[in-house]
Amino acid sequence: MAKEPKSKRALVIAAAAVVAVLVIGGVLFAVLKNQSDNSPQAQVKKAISTYTDALSAGDLDGLRGITCGTQHDFYQNISAEQFAGVYQTSKEQKSIPVVKSVDAVQITGDTALAQATVYTEADPGKQSARTFDLRNTDGGWKVCDPVTSGQ
Repeated sequence: MAKEPKSKRALVIAAAAVVAVLVIGGVLFAVLKNQSDNSPQAQVKKAISTYTDALSAGDLDGLRGITCGTQHDFYQNISAEQFAGVYQTSKEQKSIPVVKSVDAVQITGDTALAQATVYTEADPGKQSARTFDLRNTDGGWKVCDPVTSGQ
C-alpha cells in the first residue's frame, strides 16, 4: 500500500510538469506571435484589413480614421446621410471589395504599396489585383488612394 502514494505522487508531478511545459510553450508562442505581428508588413496588412472591414460594415467614422489624402477628404466631406445611401446601394449591388489576400508589401520610408487579390460578392469567381497605397502617420498606417489594375 505504501507504493500507491508514491505512484500517485509521481503521476501528479508528471502532470504538473506537462502543464508547466504547455504553459511555457503557450507563453513563448504568444510572445513570438506578437513580435511578428508588430512588423511593418503586418501593420500594413492590418491597416488594409481595418479599411476593408470599415467599408464592408459601412463604418464612416472608421473610414475617416484609417484613410489619408483624397480618400480621407472624401470621407470627411461626405455627410452621414449621403454615405448611408452610397453604402446601401453598394451593399445591394454586392460591389464592396473583399480582400482575399495581401500578396506583397513594399515599404519605402513612410509609404507602402500593397498588392492584394480582391473580389466582390457580386462575382466572387472574378478576382483581380488591387494596389493599396499607404502612408505611415502619427496614428499608424493609413490607406490613401487605392489604385486598381485588372478591372
